[in-house]
Amino acid sequence: MKRIDQLEALIQVIGNTQPEEILLDSYQMRELLNCSDSTLRRLRANGTIPCNKIGNKYYYPKNFFTQEFLNTIIKLDDPSKRFDDK
Repeated sequence: MKRIDQLEALIQVIGNTQPEEILLDSYQMRELLNCSDSTLRRLRANGTIPCNKIGNKYYYPKNFFTQEFLNTIIKLDDPSKRFDDK
């Protein structure tokens, strides 16, 4: 009975944890934003986009980059800078 209680407690702890966050590296971010390395560096430096540095690489949380956010950092009048599939 004691082991069952321990298993129930463990299941509850696991059920309450957040799913792992998917991180994108700089190459993936440049592909997503369709921008140059220097533009990505500028966005990172002025705090427009969040990032974490692990070792010598920067990683960006994928769940932060929704279409609404992407639309705020682009020029909508320039069709080459659009992030949607239209």
